[in-house]
Amino acid sequence: MGEATRSWAENPAGAIPSFELEDYILARMDLSRVSVRELATLTKIGRSRLHDGLHRKVEKRVALKMPEIAAILEALGISKIEAMYAQDLLQKNEAGVELRDLLKVISMVLGVVTGLPEQIITVVRHVDGLGFDDVRPEHGEAAQELIVRAIEVEYQKIGRRRSKRLDEFGEE
Repeated sequence: MGEATRSWAENPAGAIPSFELEDYILARMDLSRVSVRELATLTKIGRSRLHDGLHRKVEKRVALKMPEIAAILEALGISKIEAMYAQDLLQKNEAGVELRDLLKVISMVLGVVTGLPEQIITVVRHVDGLGFDDVRPEHGEAAQELIVRAIEVEYQKIGRRRSKRLDEFGEE
């Protein structure tokens, strides 16, 4: 087996990708161009402690405490729900999608779910004859299917437009 890697930017041949929240934090730090030194200043966590907790080599990483993780997330502008989705998606990434692409999916998912509970409450309150006793867990699965179908339709439209543009001009 290859050596485990913690960086989506460095993916040597034979590397085993890591699927932890720390990896998402590292990716966001890379994208934001935030160094461990800067993060230490923002979080008031020692630079050495951060370096050890966010080490890119699996065998050298030490566990961070929950208050430290919370401070890091806050400093990087990562909400708890974003962190939850990121960790879940990283752990279930059986298709081996690159982390930089997962970042885009996570961002889109956040756009879908942020504010959704409040909107559902508004719908239940404003639909005549409907009450909160009518809300069931299985309705979430049906709603998810509708959302995925709508996204698929929109992306198919984008694909057709892109294909048409390529056909017209012979290149993008």
